[in-house]
Amino acid sequence: MIYLPKVCATCAGAKRSLDIVKDVYNNNKDKKIYVYKEILHNARVMESLKENDIETIDDLSLAKDGIVILRAHGEGEDTYKFLEENNIEYFDATCPKVTRIHSLVNERYKEGYDIIIIGKKAHPETIGINGWCNNEATIIEKEEDIEKITSNNKKFIICQTTFNKDKFKHLSNTIKEKYEDAIIMDTHCGSVEAIVFSSVELAKEMDIMFVIGGQNSSNTEELYKNVSKVCESYKFSNIHDFYAFLKEKELDSNMNIGITGGASTPINELEEYKSLLSFMCFYKERLKEIRAGQESVNKSLIKDEDNEIVKDVVRDFIDLNKDGKYVRASLIALGKLLSSKTTQDYLPLAYAYEMFETSVLVHDDIIDKASVRRGKPTINNRIENKYNGLEGSKDLALSIALCTGDLGFYEACNLIVTSYKDSPYLSSILKKYNDIIIKTIKGEIIDVYLPFLGKNNLREIKEEDVLDIYHLKTSWYTIIGPLSLGIILGGREVDKALEEVINLIGISFQLKDDILGIFSESKIIGKSNTSDIEEYKQTLLYTHVLSTKYKDEFLKLYGKANITEEELDTIRDILVKSGSKEYALSYLKKLKNEVIERLDNIEIDNEVKDILKGLLVFINIRTK
Repeated sequence: MIYLPKVCATCAGAKRSLDIVKDVYNNNKDKKIYVYKEILHNARVMESLKENDIETIDDLSLAKDGIVILRAHGEGEDTYKFLEENNIEYFDATCPKVTRIHSLVNERYKEGYDIIIIGKKAHPETIGINGWCNNEATIIEKEEDIEKITSNNKKFIICQTTFNKDKFKHLSNTIKEKYEDAIIMDTHCGSVEAIVFSSVELAKEMDIMFVIGGQNSSNTEELYKNVSKVCESYKFSNIHDFYAFLKEKELDSNMNIGITGGASTPINELEEYKSLLSFMCFYKERLKEIRAGQESVNKSLIKDEDNEIVKDVVRDFIDLNKDGKYVRASLIALGKLLSSKTTQDYLPLAYAYEMFETSVLVHDDIIDKASVRRGKPTINNRIENKYNGLEGSKDLALSIALCTGDLGFYEACNLIVTSYKDSPYLSSILKKYNDIIIKTIKGEIIDVYLPFLGKNNLREIKEEDVLDIYHLKTSWYTIIGPLSLGIILGGREVDKALEEVINLIGISFQLKDDILGIFSESKIIGKSNTSDIEEYKQTLLYTHVLSTKYKDEFLKLYGKANITEEELDTIRDILVKSGSKEYALSYLKKLKNEVIERLDNIEIDNEVKDILKGLLVFINIRTK
């Protein structure tokens, strides 16, 4: 099981600041929004703001055309004066506890007190507090800093809210011993200690803990230090590193796994890590199950009575049918879990679907004239290379590939019939299986037809056309299909509301594929990164760039055969400067937000819901 601490990882002030940003963003769509300096000391938060076109600035003069949001750590008095003198609209996201410190410092400073701040010298909050006394405060981070105090004026000692409480007590009492009339005001916030306490208590019951937070966050470091004393622990500052770790680490759903984060780690970020972890645990367990029996199923495709020519062709199919990612096969197990609370008996259907998938790819490679698939030669490429130079070898290669794909479709159907002959749901499974094939073929028809129509100026290709391909060819084949088969295997019908949501996940999958298809490297994605360009593939990248002033420059290269590395770089540059790549990424982000919102409003098992959200995270961060 996967757990979060009982205390929300985000401190109240940090949560409030993000809520302010959200409200300002939602209510001011017509205005440019700026954050003055880091809203929180968290790279993921800053990255998210950038994705929503919220710009972070260090110079307030750049924000005279929009709205400014002041960061949670607070700003000095000069910042407010500048904003008001220049009539710049602003919202103050400063933590109320920090605002209270500002008020106390300002009041005591005017009364002639020397201000002493105990905290990290480079911490934004310390710098902001110092701004309320003309930057004349003495900042104490360690005991030797006390020697810097030389004035005989009255002393007012306060604390950076997130500074270690025990250190504050020690340092402030040491100063008090030297300056008896010093006033100590404990402005320390208890949220950090509360997070540490609840996380350590959770860690006592866990097999493993993950600590999520800013790369250079002292609070996250302290949290990690305490948690790692209790159980096996790991610290991550970004989800890409977390995903890379999960791919290699042996984890399963029977383990007790805890996730916590520093004071500036938003709870929704922890939830995202939790969802990805849920998906990866489920997926890797299924991966072990599927791989354990895959070889046996593949061998069964070779029949003793088969002609040697047929056996050679089947061996090529088997080679292409193994070592896949098995994401679709694992979704069949997820559908079964959703409808019957168990994944039992899903494997034959999963193996059949893998055959179907490989068969689709074999036919797809004929259409695309592809030479590499899953990092291996395609069926048509193998035959052509085997008889290279002989008359008719190209025709033979295409014909055998066509037959091989057909063979795979019906072997998959045969496996379903023989494995579930006693199941009361066999006819429903076969009907859905055929429906998936039909929808996939329809999507392929559009996918093949549109490039011809677009290249010959016979039709203006619109975004809606592309989305039809995404829905029929990818969403049904990749997400809706396998999940639906699993649900039917468990004895339930597919809920329409759920189907609509998972359709958006499928569209996300294809959109991410299109972005990777051009912007990733061939050795990473296991196929050519120029094939989409050479095939004149219709994508959201394509439809968007054609609506910009870069249309003619783009069309000079798009659809050209044998694209060079230099030409590929030019295409990439056009897609970036035209805003088309950013548009596709924004569309992907919009889909992600919509899926999460709609999933939260569907009544399905929370475990399945979490895994589906994790699948969405996986789709968004994958590199191949």
